[in-house]
Amino acid sequence: MKTFKYISRLVLVVLLSIILVFLVALVFRLLRVEKETKTIKSVHFDVIYNGILQAEAKDISTALEHNYERIRLDLADPEHRKISVFIHPNQDEFNKATGLVNSKANGTSRGPLVFHLKYETWFNAIFPPEMEKVAVHEFTHCVQLNLLIQDALSRIKSADSTDFDKNFEIKFAKDYPQWFWEALCDYEAGMVNSASVKYGMKGKPTLKELNSSPQIYNVGYTIIAYFVSKYGKEKLPDFMKSYGNFEQTLGITEKEFESGWYTFVNEKYP
Repeated sequence: MKTFKYISRLVLVVLLSIILVFLVALVFRLLRVEKETKTIKSVHFDVIYNGILQAEAKDISTALEHNYERIRLDLADPEHRKISVFIHPNQDEFNKATGLVNSKANGTSRGPLVFHLKYETWFNAIFPPEMEKVAVHEFTHCVQLNLLIQDALSRIKSADSTDFDKNFEIKFAKDYPQWFWEALCDYEAGMVNSASVKYGMKGKPTLKELNSSPQIYNVGYTIIAYFVSKYGKEKLPDFMKSYGNFEQTLGITEKEFESGWYTFVNEKYP
């Protein structure tokens, strides 16, 4: 009985100590975060933030500039105007700024020139992602949209441009494969985890299934890694502009691609 009481007290002391350390660290952080909205201007990005540390915003700005030319080269992105990046300290402010209702997302693009981030730390997430990678992921969405919009504009006559935005949004929502939209971003951001891949590949999901499955975030990187290893990065822009048409771009069927992808994953992630 005495042993049980001793262990119970020890566990209680440890738990209270952990809570105390957490609260002290949280208060220390809240005293240091930027209360007013500030902007970090770099060559290709304006990072607008508040409620986070200046160093955290600088890390995101640096990561974006570091990956800017590489990703645009990978995807043959045409001329790209400066991008605004809005960083929010919590979900409520993120959802309010983006208009997303009850969203749990930590990032979203708003066209080729704007994206938003909800900054996650160990204070508001059990296993927070690397926010620099999340930023690069969202930037890749901007690149995809820029390429698709510029390609669409080059194909229309001036007389048909009146309803361009509306027509583009309809076609994009209807025809652009969601699995590729997310997989390409995870690949360019280097977002991959072996355990997550194994979990996501249970049941061998098809690309069509991944259009509406959160498992795309577990396995997406591997799809593009296989694509690049088999067909080369130079095929990515054409595949994007074809809206994921395998036969037109690669001369194979979607099923044939899936078969090769399954083999690739089994070999790389046994």
